[in-house]
Amino acid sequence: MCESKFVSCVKRNNRRIYLIALSYTKSSADAEDIMQNVFVKLWKYEKPFENDEHIDKWLTVVTINESRDYIKNPFKRYKLPLEEAINLAAPNKNENIDLLKAVMELPKKERTVIHLFYYEDMPVSDISQILKIKESAVKTRLFRARKKLKSMLGDEWIYE
Repeated sequence: MCESKFVSCVKRNNRRIYLIALSYTKSSADAEDIMQNVFVKLWKYEKPFENDEHIDKWLTVVTINESRDYIKNPFKRYKLPLEEAINLAAPNKNENIDLLKAVMELPKKERTVIHLFYYEDMPVSDISQILKIKESAVKTRLFRARKKLKSMLGDEWIYE
């Protein structure tokens, strides 16, 4: 991959990769480490990509795998206060902070599918492939997460 294409890919995906890693780790330091590892893997990757969408999907899968591996290591479990994580993850004032806070409080499995489905606009089939679970399991996790979010947020949260 040429340097200019790599730089444009990093610029296009850095926030997205960071947020996926943050949804796993709840730690900005760990999310930054994971993001760095992902982009190093991209730089070293030698096979050609079909297009930008292919690169983005590859980065998502690598980020999820890196995040899983990272949190398995007991020495790398630094915790960031939830308020600080929310401030880092949602600098855009138009985003609903209460919703983001509620999502970050969900169990990891549910938080991950919510993030991929709503924040990354991924279809259930893609989430199923990336997480290596059945589509029915993705749908179940989404259902449970929505139910929990509704109980946390009341009628303020309406999903489609």
